[in-house]
Amino acid sequence: MAQIIVSDSNLTPVVQIVTWMSLVISALAFFTHAGITIYTSRAVNLETVLVFCSLVFGTAQSIAVSVQTSNGFGKPSNLLSEDQLHAMLKASTEENSQYAATILFFFAVAFSKFAIVAFIHGLTPKKLDRNLNYGLGGFALVWLIVGVFVSAFQCKPPDTWDLSSGLCIDRVAWWDAATITNMISEVAIVALEVGIMIPLHVAWPRKTFIISLFACRLLVVCVSAIQLYYFHKDSSTSPLRTDFALGYWRSTVCNQIVQGLAIVTTSLPYAKLFMECFESGLIRVDELRRKGEHSTEGSGKGSGKGYKLLDISRNGQQDGISTTKTFGVERAQS
Repeated sequence: MAQIIVSDSNLTPVVQIVTWMSLVISALAFFTHAGITIYTSRAVNLETVLVFCSLVFGTAQSIAVSVQTSNGFGKPSNLLSEDQLHAMLKASTEENSQYAATILFFFAVAFSKFAIVAFIHGLTPKKLDRNLNYGLGGFALVWLIVGVFVSAFQCKPPDTWDLSSGLCIDRVAWWDAATITNMISEVAIVALEVGIMIPLHVAWPRKTFIISLFACRLLVVCVSAIQLYYFHKDSSTSPLRTDFALGYWRSTVCNQIVQGLAIVTTSLPYAKLFMECFESGLIRVDELRRKGEHSTEGSGKGSGKGYKLLDISRNGQQDGISTTKTFGVERAQS
């Protein structure tokens, strides 16, 4: 077997390694998340289904990038045949490549956002929080629809995949808009989660730990910013800006990491948080409503800030979440 050497003219192995490592870690994170939630709740919740959809799209996207590398991505275009270059850029019944990978990337990231929106919906009963959450979900949906549509028709038909035709939209401006709006969406999601947690009467060490789990999502923002930096650098550097085989390998690698982090930061932290809440007594509001109960926060009825917090624990300890040292639970009036 011939030894593959990584060099300035052969960066294909780097793209392949990062792509498959990101996918494997994402899959492990999802199955950990799914296993814990199914074991503890004996059911498959909506968040798990949405994360699974994100993983499916992420897997398809990784396969597309892998096919892209098999056709020469990571090597200078002048070393590739015309057939290889076309196979790398287009998507057909036999070949998924850069065109398909970009579209699938939007699906993978968007469904990870939908999973968080579903999680937040079950975490808070406040109308304001839920309305803000609906807004974030709607924003993510619009981001997905616009991203897929523009990616699908970024070049003049019929060869909408052919970035080398010169008949395409301004890719720098388009990717700026897509990435920046994605970063804003991620920051807003984390801000809402933190805003829900801060008013709760929880011991600060535990509260800080839970907030840090939410803040892990900001890693997506950090890597997205790095990806945008490299995209701008490659787009302004001649001749790399017109070399779609080698010129954008760094931004492609960053995209793979972004996609992986989107799944991982939706899986492991929320699985851990689920276990923390299960142990300490933070129960889903919708489950308790079916029992006809509601709670107060210790600051009076009708404050609109109540969360269902029960002083229970499977291990019998009371160091978990509680509203006050003593609090009342009342039956809803029929």
